[in-house]
Amino acid sequence: MPKKDYYEILGVSRDASDEDIRTAYKKLIKEWHPDRHTGNDKKVAEQKFKEIQEAYEVLSDPQKRAMYDRFGYVGEDIPYSHESNGYDGFGFDDVVRNFMNEDIFNIFFGGQRTQSRSAGGRGQRSPRRGEDLNINITIDESDVFSGKNVNIDYERYEECENCHGEGVEPGSKWVTCSKCHGSGVVREERRTPFGVFVNQYTCDACGGSGTIPGEVCHTCRGLGRIRKRTSTNINIPAGIENGTILRVPKRGNAGVSGGEYGDLYIHVNIRKVSDYEREGDDIIANVHIDYVTAILGGEVTVTLPNNEEVEIEIPAGIQPNETVVVRGKGYPNVRNGRRGNFVAKVIVDIPRKVSSRERELLKEIAKMKGVII
Repeated sequence: MPKKDYYEILGVSRDASDEDIRTAYKKLIKEWHPDRHTGNDKKVAEQKFKEIQEAYEVLSDPQKRAMYDRFGYVGEDIPYSHESNGYDGFGFDDVVRNFMNEDIFNIFFGGQRTQSRSAGGRGQRSPRRGEDLNINITIDESDVFSGKNVNIDYERYEECENCHGEGVEPGSKWVTCSKCHGSGVVREERRTPFGVFVNQYTCDACGGSGTIPGEVCHTCRGLGRIRKRTSTNINIPAGIENGTILRVPKRGNAGVSGGEYGDLYIHVNIRKVSDYEREGDDIIANVHIDYVTAILGGEVTVTLPNNEEVEIEIPAGIQPNETVVVRGKGYPNVRNGRRGNFVAKVIVDIPRKVSSRERELLKEIAKMKGVII
């Protein structure tokens, strides 16, 4: 089965920045949110929504993105090739690529080469920032008017309290690796009928860091961090829009070797209960009135999702699809709190049947107007 192209799903290039990916995700998640679709379109939107979430989860994580860029695949096991997880599809081009990626010595004489991202030595002991985390939350439409405090319970990696992120038991320390003598790489020379071949590979004892723990921390087993359940209180501001992403600094995973914590990104979804539309901070709504009110004018009351009542003054002689604006009854502005407007699009309901008395009165009016019935 072909792999999904996460870049194509988000509509960004393969060299897109984190901000480009975040912007594209925010736009698409609003466009394809299932609550904005009905009928068969809703099923399509639900599938598209899941694909967008899946693509963003991979491309917003540096480690997952690096793995996806290299293998076209994210998971525990690395496939043999970009197209297949087994022998089928592993053709001549793959053999050539593997040949070029291996030392000649390894191919002909069976040597083993340990690969690592820190092949330059001492890379893994360098401070590395913790991974960012992404969490989805859903609030009610009524919460948009007042804002809401949400307590979020989730798991993350935190700095090991026993070793304070060092990975070694208290009182112990990191010592120079005896196999590579602190260089992080091991060199092997072998004489063959073809000459002397030198094989250099990342030290498998220290992983290329050049140091090993004198005594591994028994709590985190040398990782310097442990997985814990934690919680944090998030203030959802009034006026927030569906699909907004909130950043909470330092609430992601703990870093490695003294690196700083990553960030927590909150993806806010709004559960709609009304059929009102939103344009900026304005509420756009269809308001139905009868033909008598349209002719004589009157007052109509509507209820907002937060149970607030809005009184709309209908001027006499209003025409179908004209609008009436009630100022200060829209959504709050997320920055300054000032509310937008409630824009009522007037729909005039013409009854198919009327009572006999109403019909008599209408006939009298028609006679006054010279209307022939």
